[in-house]
Amino acid sequence: MRLDYNILWIDNDLPGYIERGEVADIEAFLVESGFEPHIEKVFDEADLDLFIDKYEYDLIISDFNLENTTGGRVIERIRNEKQLDTEILFYTAQTENSTEFNEEVKNLAFVERLTFQLGRDRLMDKIERVINLTLKKLLELNATRGLITAATSELDVEIEEIVMQLILQHKITEDDLKKIVTHKAHIPLQKRLESFWDKYIDFQSYFPKIDAVKKWEIFRDLLKPLKAQQGIKSFLDSNKTYQSQVIDIRNKFAHAKAIEDKGVLKLKGQIEGQDFEFTEESCVEIRRNLINHKRNIETLKNVLNNR
Repeated sequence: MRLDYNILWIDNDLPGYIERGEVADIEAFLVESGFEPHIEKVFDEADLDLFIDKYEYDLIISDFNLENTTGGRVIERIRNEKQLDTEILFYTAQTENSTEFNEEVKNLAFVERLTFQLGRDRLMDKIERVINLTLKKLLELNATRGLITAATSELDVEIEEIVMQLILQHKITEDDLKKIVTHKAHIPLQKRLESFWDKYIDFQSYFPKIDAVKKWEIFRDLLKPLKAQQGIKSFLDSNKTYQSQVIDIRNKFAHAKAIEDKGVLKLKGQIEGQDFEFTEESCVEIRRNLINHKRNIETLKNVLNNR
């Protein structure tokens, strides 16, 4: 999970917020929420380009009436020139009765992910509420990642239990188990198989320690001689996608980082030079696939227990 939270704060009067401890208060609020704050402070809007590409910002805070520009022009640079869909909070000392302010706000009425705070007396409360909104979106996706990772681990344990059950039911000898290890293990392990076997005593102590793909392959190898039996072949057919839909997904989630991409929160990463990403929508499909595999394994257990 990503632990940093990045803010870009634009205001000619920002030194005043620093002196009053209000910037420090926001940093403390983020620390209390379990995040490491990085607040880039822009005192002159002319320097915006020096800061805007430094981070993938979670929130941009800006005075609406800067000395040499207005919020409308800031939006133009952020949304159109820089193509950033980051959440933006504008604040102003003006009131909604100001005609000039109202006209400019009307022009921004349909800009997405944009919030206004009229008056500065409750600005800190507003900033905290907007931060909580962005954190909620971030945490929801990371919570989904946690649920999916836990589900894949449970399936891994189910496979281990079924393999041990098959070994006992078919009275597979220790020599045959050594052949399975030799066939599936890496070359270095094959060269020192006897000492390795002595270390782990037996197959039962060795099996949980191998990687998930080899574990799944051994699982299928033990089932294939039984495919003439009712239910086994259909399970093997439906289980062919297990590596891509379960094992690979877990590996990708372990390397994923939560980022915001054009207003959409995603989990993105790279494995072996290949980019990947997950959105909330794709996580729905992942959960459906995990449910299907869980049901298939439960059906298989019933078949094996009723033989």
